[in-house]
Amino acid sequence: NDKLNEKGFFALYNSIDNLFEDDDDEEVSLGGTFSFYGIDYENVFVSSNGFLSFGNGNGSCPDCDENNPDPFPNTDTPNNMIAPLWNDLDPDDGGNITYKYVMNMPDKFITQWTEVPEYDSDGNNTNTFQVALYFDSGCIEFRYGSLTLEVLNGGNATVGVENINGTVGVDIQTARILDGIITCVRLCYDGTNYTVVDEQ
Repeated sequence: NDKLNEKGFFALYNSIDNLFEDDDDEEVSLGGTFSFYGIDYENVFVSSNGFLSFGNGNGSCPDCDENNPDPFPNTDTPNNMIAPLWNDLDPDDGGNITYKYVMNMPDKFITQWTEVPEYDSDGNNTNTFQVALYFDSGCIEFRYGSLTLEVLNGGNATVGVENINGTVGVDIQTARILDGIITCVRLCYDGTNYTVVDEQ
């Protein structure tokens, strides 16, 4: 079982060196095929600001450096998003962003933000969390370690998913996540939208 627990996160993985800057994104290979809102993808954009995006489906990701989170769904770019903790995070001030393909049953792609501080917090308000994309089921898991959001956006963040047009999505309330009551959220696709099927 590779879920997060009291012992913390994996010592990850393949470091995304280009994401050691504020408001940055990098396209990486998933190592497999993931279906998101019924569309298959083999690459994903990883944003320093706590989200993944499949961009416009044509190899680019408009506004994937966006640091001001909107609730889901929202037609403003970026769209086509998976957001475990979308806020203005600054890996240029500390922490790192890493990813791994886990090729065993079930196959999955995991991205981890490790001790990445909130922007303008002098590197103090650090946040550790993961998102796991399950290739076979198409389900998504958000996994949380220590979180500290205090300075920006009322100490809040956007958590959830949204389709390629920003017209369909799921916006998850963050209060229990930020308070540490919920450390894992699992979402699965029902053919129309994602629904939360488990919280721990």
